[in-house]
Amino acid sequence: MGRTELASLIDQLSLQQAALIERRRHQQRSGPRQPGTRGGVFRQKITDAERLLAAVLYERKLGTRQVLADAFGVSLGTLNNALKDAQPVLREAGITLPPAPTRFTTGAELLASIDSNTPTG
Repeated sequence: MGRTELASLIDQLSLQQAALIERRRHQQRSGPRQPGTRGGVFRQKITDAERLLAAVLYERKLGTRQVLADAFGVSLGTLNNALKDAQPVLREAGITLPPAPTRFTTGAELLASIDSNTPTG
């Protein structure tokens, strides 16, 4: 899967992901948002696009959850929450991804492989 295919997949799924996240948060709150709330006090550590990317990489079995957490520079708990948000979107869209030929053991290896595949110029 190339970068352009991945970017178009993320664009296609981002609205579904936002709706799914809002539906889950609505259930957690047991109702609609309260008037005057700030829509969340804390800045998200991983963007929605990164959540989908993490889910795609995890589905391709490029590494363990810890490897992906290291690659994204977040904690394992943050990555688990991101996967919990994004994996249902992939399932609802009927997207199945084949396993990657390479499995990385560290986040540094994963990032180095991305850097080595990036065209220069």
